Amino acid sequence: MTDLDTLLSVTDFEQRWMAKADRAIGQYVAGGAGTDRVVAANTAAFDDVWLQPRGLHDHPVNLDTTVTLFGQRQAFPVMLAPTSPQRLVHPDAELATARAAASRGVVSIVSTDSHYPYPDIVAAAPGRTWFQLFAYRSRRDVEATLEFAESCGAAAIVVTVDASFAARRLSTQRAGYRLPAGVDYGTLRALGILRGDPPSSGRHDKLPVTWDDLRWIRGRTELPLLVKGVLRPVDARRCVDLGADGTIVSNHGGRQLDGVVPTVFALEAVVDSVPAEHPVLLDGGVRCGISAAKAVALGARAVCIGRPYLWGLGLAGQHGVERVLDLLRDEFADAMLQLGISTVGELDRSFVAEPPRRYAAIR
Repeated sequence: MTDLDTLLSVTDFEQRWMAKADRAIGQYVAGGAGTDRVVAANTAAFDDVWLQPRGLHDHPVNLDTTVTLFGQRQAFPVMLAPTSPQRLVHPDAELATARAAASRGVVSIVSTDSHYPYPDIVAAAPGRTWFQLFAYRSRRDVEATLEFAESCGAAAIVVTVDASFAARRLSTQRAGYRLPAGVDYGTLRALGILRGDPPSSGRHDKLPVTWDDLRWIRGRTELPLLVKGVLRPVDARRCVDLGADGTIVSNHGGRQLDGVVPTVFALEAVVDSVPAEHPVLLDGGVRCGISAAKAVALGARAVCIGRPYLWGLGLAGQHGVERVLDLLRDEFADAMLQLGISTVGELDRSFVAEPPRRYAAIR
């Protein structure tokens, strides 16, 4: 049993879990596409964003880290991104993750490729899950999946649009990764999409999502709909025009295409391209609460983390995920205090000393 109190940063969690993990599984979690450089760049890009505290507070400090998204109050602006299959790192998989998120007052976004069936995950954290949609087989199956998610109690639908095609994950291949025995896809089985043994690669062929598909999906659910995998302002505007309720700036954790722009470099231009009331979230590279504060200052309503909570899950199940969330919240709260603000709504671009000049290349 790991003494989690000795782990004082997300990096500590990463190093401890990687030291104990099976090599192939460790590389599957850590690796990206091609050279893996985008995985590193997502995190390193935050180093080019410098905060500018004002020190003096406008009024007595009454710290409030909460945010509200689609009418749902969250303890602080960090959410758990969809990852799969979580059974790779812990037997309790998404059940532990969802319970941890609920216990800390945040949302867990659950993948269509979850190990446990989505109804079981919702039961573990009622009202605290969003459903991430992959398109499988046919529109009839997609429609059935949407109806399934709604009937289970999903609070929102997140359509991932940047993972329709298999990626060239060379480091994962070199490590000899194969889906271990005992790892399954419970939601796909519940939907009748998967029968028999899962593929050894763990990947199920998907339907590439088109703009027409996205318009069709919008018409099939009344739940808040977010599009995950947007990096270009023109695409963000088009998502808004199609009726999307939110946008998630993401490059799939650097796992799909080598050489893709780091997400924090894409964030500001996307935020500027959509209406102020349209929530933009950021996914990719957040390894501390200070990075979350930087993203919020640049216009994100919240950030999503993936690998960090998997490291916590792998070390200590639900308690490990909770500890990662506690660290991030403490760091985020400290950043607010040091910046001279008491509420998340006060955190804006005036606290960024110099916006990264690389934004100009992607507008």
